[in-house]
Amino acid sequence: MYKEVVKQAFDKAKQDIPGKSNKTNQSEHISSILLEDYKYQISSRTLRNLYDDSVKKNDKEDISINSNYIQNLCLYLGFENYNAFLKKNSEKKNLNDGKGIITFIKEHKILLFTSFLIIAIIIIATGINKQRWMAWEENSYVEVNFDAEKYSLSQLKIYNQKRIENFQRVLPDCQTKFFNNDGTAKLWYGKNNSGELEYFTAIAKHPETGKTLREITDYMIKKYICEKY
Repeated sequence: MYKEVVKQAFDKAKQDIPGKSNKTNQSEHISSILLEDYKYQISSRTLRNLYDDSVKKNDKEDISINSNYIQNLCLYLGFENYNAFLKKNSEKKNLNDGKGIITFIKEHKILLFTSFLIIAIIIIATGINKQRWMAWEENSYVEVNFDAEKYSLSQLKIYNQKRIENFQRVLPDCQTKFFNNDGTAKLWYGKNNSGELEYFTAIAKHPETGKTLREITDYMIKKYICEKY
């Protein structure tokens, strides 16, 4: 960053000199300050040559310069040494990079939002395709492919192997075993959208209404299934 030291020295000289100034005035001012304040001499011509060389270099190229020149120009700029100059300018660069990012976001917020939305849709779609689904068909749940229309109507459920294997709609009669040996229920009931009672082999929510099924009781068995029970 030698060339940056030289360019910043000339920028400072331009600010220090009252009124308008040119490269010659600035180089003479720097040369004079270095001699008077720091007892170090660099001719104004040498300074001008260094400046011309600095502005000609591209971003990746640096100039060749005497190390004592650099150290004293850093003193002129208010730094203890060249390392202090590097540290301060690195901090400025990081700050400017951060500001640049914020500015970029502000200037391209619509494009960034659109890109984010597209990525989100792709991620969601990928997740949906990987997710397994099931739907109620006739008397049980079966595994199905994703269907956007059914999903919007809440007819799709996340795949549940136990629900597929153990949850079925049945038509009980007097021969049905309603309870386990320990007295727990083997049947649950609920009304469908038409108000008709339906019976199922596991506790869950009714596939049509979404209401939690109730455990079978002796009263329900005698009244609706088997009067002789």
